[in-house]
Amino acid sequence: METNLYENAIETTKDSVEAVSKTLGFSLGSLSLGNLISALITLLICILAIRLVMRLARRIARRSRLSESLSNFMLKALKIVLEFIAILIVADSIGINVTSLLAVFSLLGLALSLSVQNCLSNLMSGITILLTKPFEDGDFIEAGVSGTVKDIGLIYTQIRTVDNKLIFVPNSELSASKVVNYSREPNRRVDLTFGADYACPIEDVKAALRTAVSRVEGVLPEPEPFVRVAEYAASNISYAVRVWCRNADYWNVYYDLLEAVAKAFDEAGVSMSYEHVNVHVLDTPAAAKKD
Repeated sequence: METNLYENAIETTKDSVEAVSKTLGFSLGSLSLGNLISALITLLICILAIRLVMRLARRIARRSRLSESLSNFMLKALKIVLEFIAILIVADSIGINVTSLLAVFSLLGLALSLSVQNCLSNLMSGITILLTKPFEDGDFIEAGVSGTVKDIGLIYTQIRTVDNKLIFVPNSELSASKVVNYSREPNRRVDLTFGADYACPIEDVKAALRTAVSRVEGVLPEPEPFVRVAEYAASNISYAVRVWCRNADYWNVYYDLLEAVAKAFDEAGVSMSYEHVNVHVLDTPAAAKKD
């Protein structure tokens, strides 16, 4: 019933406007005063409708789990689409051929898309990242460059490196590369390798490494720390040490373990061997005769 009243009011307004325009005798080709006033009324109705739809869309965006960047982009895109539709409706009410207008906009859109195809590629990649969420703000990632994600934009993602450099990485590069997210899981493993001299008994070296691990704060008891022989190298025996810690404690455990192992080796009399070459001089019969 309200729709019928609304349509009747529009028709009555149009009839009144046409009557006024005929009385004033104003016309310019197919454009008359009645058409202008009708277009103005249509424009006001479109503006009110756009505001109503945008208000509803903002409420939905606030309740959704989408990121702020993606929500803002979708709201802006929706507003542009609604405004474009409003322009077509107003143009049609004036008497402009909408089909020709759409053809012109299509050609302009094609030319614009060809000229900014790199930006469009970054834009679509940014939307993909925001939807799939391989990383979020605050995550420490490695994707050609390593650092903490500061902001995920629609064209670029800002990454702050450990030496406080802010790098803007195009989203198309991030979506096409392998991304290692170190912050997604709550725990992280610290992997270190230490070399000891061949003269040091293996069990003594392993005992010293376990002592060092027990002295480091932040090492988790489960999974159990791993200490084993890793390799018989040319100049030493390599020992692998693997411990688990909370993600936030990774670097503290890493450096504390390095210092603790050096101290534990000194206490146990274990010498850290370095790369060297042993040269053995043999007494040959020819050398003996010469002497």
